[in-house]
Formats: sequence, C-alpha cells, structure tokens
Amino acid sequence: MNLPDFSSSSPKAIAMDLDETTLNSNARIDDRTRTALHSVHAIGIPMVIATSRPERVLPTLVGEDILEITSIVQMNGTIAQGKAGLTGFMKREMSLEDARICWRLANEHAPWARMTLEIDGDRFAVNHDDDINELWAFNMATPTMVVSFEEALRLEPVKISINGMNQNLETIADMLENELSTETGVIRAARLQFLNVVPTKASKSGAVADLLKSASIPLADVLSFGDDYVDIDLTRDCGWSVAVANAIPEIKSLAKYDTASNDDHGVAIVLENLVAAVK
Repeated sequence: MNLPDFSSSSPKAIAMDLDETTLNSNARIDDRTRTALHSVHAIGIPMVIATSRPERVLPTLVGEDILEITSIVQMNGTIAQGKAGLTGFMKREMSLEDARICWRLANEHAPWARMTLEIDGDRFAVNHDDDINELWAFNMATPTMVVSFEEALRLEPVKISINGMNQNLETIADMLENELSTETGVIRAARLQFLNVVPTKASKSGAVADLLKSASIPLADVLSFGDDYVDIDLTRDCGWSVAVANAIPEIKSLAKYDTASNDDHGVAIVLENLVAAVK
C-alpha cells in the first residue's frame, strides 16, 4: 500500500464512492468503516458520499446514521445536496430527446435489459415492472415512486441506468454513443453489464466542488476514494486521491495513493490514519 502521509498536512474534506470502495462486496458498510466515518465527523471534517446510486437505496446500504453526517452526490453527479457542515443543492437534467432515443434503442436491441429513468433519487420509471422492489429499490418502492416513462419525462429526469442482467452491454454502449447528442454521455462499469447514461455536464467531482464552495474548500484539499470508471473524474481532480486495491487499472494509474481492498477495510485504514494525525 502507498498510504497518504498526514504528518505535515491533511485534507479538509472527504469524497467517497460507495460500491466496491467504501462498501464491502455485500454492498454494506462494515463496522470498522462505520466507526472510522463517525470519527472523521467528530473531528469536523465534512464528508460527501459520491455514488452512482439513487438516494432511495442509501438507507439500506449505509444506514441512517451515516446519512446524517454526510452530504450526498447521487446518480453520477446529477444531483447534490449539502448536509453536515456543507450547504447547497444542484440538479443536472438530461436531454429529453436523448432519453427517448436511449429508451427506444435499449428496448429494441436489448429487450432483456432492465432500465430505470431516474428523476430525483426517489421517483423513477422502469421498462420492466416485474420485481421492481428487488431490482431497483431494495424492497422500499411504493406506488407513488414508480411513474410512467412519459410522466418521468415531464418531471425532468437526470439519468438512465441500464442493467444487462449479466449480459454484456458493450454493443448497446457503442450504439448509444453514436446516436445520442453531445449533451449526453455513456459511462461504462468494469463489469460491462451496467451502463449509466447521464448529462455530459454532470460529474462527481463537479458536484462535490459545488457543495464544497459553501465551506471554501477546493478539490485540491479533498481526500477521495474510488474504484471504477464512474470515479475517474473524482480521482483525477482531487488532491488526495486514493484507489482501493480492487480498483480498475485506470483508477490506479490516476490515483496519488492506494490502500487495501474494499473487503480489507481500505477506506477505514486511511481514515483512521487521518483521525490519528489530526488529533
């Protein structure tokens, strides 16, 4: 491991991806990481969760106690909400025409795939209404959360997520990149059965920077953690970027530091060192 040295200087904020980074392989925060996050909060360093996930699933993934002490950047930087020392709100809507094109092409060429058209982290539309709770909302969906595709368009959506149900979506990704306008980008995951289709003006690092303006903290003073393609901008732009051991090569090459894997408390190890140095 090449851990950051906090003996002479330290970051002023934390930004962390969730899946395969802060969360373990069971998509949960382990006890050691939970304790480390609370310790960081206790010394007054603001923290931002920066995730591709919608906010509705976060109580299940991280717990209400963590949500009380962190700001949220959700759905690939399309929506940000300040909390626990930070203020502000930001939303980046996607092109409605591109949303229609994406929905049509994926339904035509990958009918097995499950899509969600995300609105605000709570409400969403789906192209398959079977197993909505299991697939999309961790058994937390209610009838008022699920709307029709046309209703979702009227409510200013921000993102389409595509789950290939264990089938490779690279052909669909290429097709979308050729058909969508420059207003919309396609973000792959290391496992190519997942795609995120979002506005090109949205990014994790941009959303984190927007929230940190309320505390006059630049990205150069941010300690970030990431593992996958969705974390490239955050890793590139933050001054204290850390890759977990299970990160893709692209993240490892960009990160200034590296730590243990998500299943070996990689994030907790760094945060514990930070807390010890600041105290």
